[in-house]
Amino acid sequence: MVNRFYKDGDKLDVAGLNEITVLLDRSETESTEIGWNCWTPQQDGPPHKHNDKDQVFYVTGGVGIIKLGDKEYPAKKGCLAYVPAGLVHQTITTTEERLCYMLFNVFKSSDKEGHGTFAEHIEKVKQIRRRQAETGKTEMEDIEQLTDLKEHKYFTDVNFGKVYEFGSNTANLLVDRCEANKCELTLVKWLEGNKGAMVAHKEKEQAFFVLEGEGKVTIGDETEEIKSGHLIYVPRNSVHTTEATKGTLTYLCMNGLSEEAEDIDFETMYNRVSQDRIERWKNGSSEIGE
Repeated sequence: MVNRFYKDGDKLDVAGLNEITVLLDRSETESTEIGWNCWTPQQDGPPHKHNDKDQVFYVTGGVGIIKLGDKEYPAKKGCLAYVPAGLVHQTITTTEERLCYMLFNVFKSSDKEGHGTFAEHIEKVKQIRRRQAETGKTEMEDIEQLTDLKEHKYFTDVNFGKVYEFGSNTANLLVDRCEANKCELTLVKWLEGNKGAMVAHKEKEQAFFVLEGEGKVTIGDETEEIKSGHLIYVPRNSVHTTEATKGTLTYLCMNGLSEEAEDIDFETMYNRVSQDRIERWKNGSSEIGE
């Protein structure tokens, strides 16, 4: 089971601009990659874009500005940005403290930018990022303009969005699959003592980043304890469940959608699976569903 603390992992230096702690590498997944990204103090990061992946930033500490297209947003702990593929963006730190955020990448294709690992990708682009930071301009790799650019989103509080009830837990919808390319993001909450029905998802892999509370996650025949700061990866088609053991267990749930995903939006998926899941939870059933 992949169950890692967000400050632990291989460190990648990006030309002295920022440091990325690799938590979930592209080589380990179908379409997802996650790191903890920390920008140096008083740093105007490089303006750039990625045509092949959507990104989500969840700020864990520091103060600064996140630019998304022609919009500027104040960045501090608890803020979250959805950065669609193709959107020019920039991170600026404004104090003597590093501005750090969880970085969720979800790739649009299995090519994953043509790089086999996160480290390989950084090695290829870090000098480009340095020049972009120095000039304040994007460069040749960013010239291609996407015709289907999605709208960005920014949250100063992730306790937002429509709440969906699954019996054992709730999910606040932050980024819907119809608003993104191949990702979907929710804030999931489990009340203390609740344990979910067994589920397996054929249409998505998942990553949970724990914000509050303590609990347990079972994937297949493995069960491990989780708490604030832990990142858990659930591969597609893996049987799993979650239990809250202390306080309200709260985590961001990033879904990386496969080509098999047929539901056009979260609402459609919810209407299809929720009644059966709630009934199995109420009855304590050991059957596996979606």
